[in-house]
Amino acid sequence: TDPAQVQGLFAAIAAQLGPVAVLINNAGMVQSGKSVKRAKLGALSDADWAHHMALNIGVTFHCIRAALPAMQAARYGRIVNIGSVTGPLVTIDGSSGYATAKAAIGGMTRSVALEYGAEGITCNAVLPGWIQTESSSAKEIRAGRATPVGRAGTPDEVAACAVFLASHGASYVNGAMLVVDGGNTLVEMKGAGGF
Repeated sequence: TDPAQVQGLFAAIAAQLGPVAVLINNAGMVQSGKSVKRAKLGALSDADWAHHMALNIGVTFHCIRAALPAMQAARYGRIVNIGSVTGPLVTIDGSSGYATAKAAIGGMTRSVALEYGAEGITCNAVLPGWIQTESSSAKEIRAGRATPVGRAGTPDEVAACAVFLASHGASYVNGAMLVVDGGNTLVEMKGAGGF
């Protein structure tokens, strides 16, 4: 969340490995040492709102801005933003700060795709649904089991999509939002048992 640290990180990477050609932004809702409680929009404090914006859309902005000069110089770059279905497609009561920030990733993805596509730089997003990780709650794991495929996704399944979007094979994919949610957002009548 600190632009100076991001610039320092990119300078250190360039010094050791060369300029960044592929950037995968994978900031999440959990940050070590910080806890933000769920709350409806009207009950969010300014600090909690700022935290969601800084951690999700702010980090994405700082990293893309730091990566662009080298990508422009090379006339090549792949940017993959890990967003969420929460925000652009669905939302969860009490998650308005998170949902808003994740929806903003879609707007930033499309803007970068449009502004830099002619320079050989693509920008796409992966929108995961219920993915089982070490930080998943029991409720989130149960929600994953309720998807059409009957389980939560895995980090490897999300990574496979990001790797594709970062590849040469995805050179004509630009500004796309790839949903990785086991079909969960397809189900209109959740829990209704059909007609």
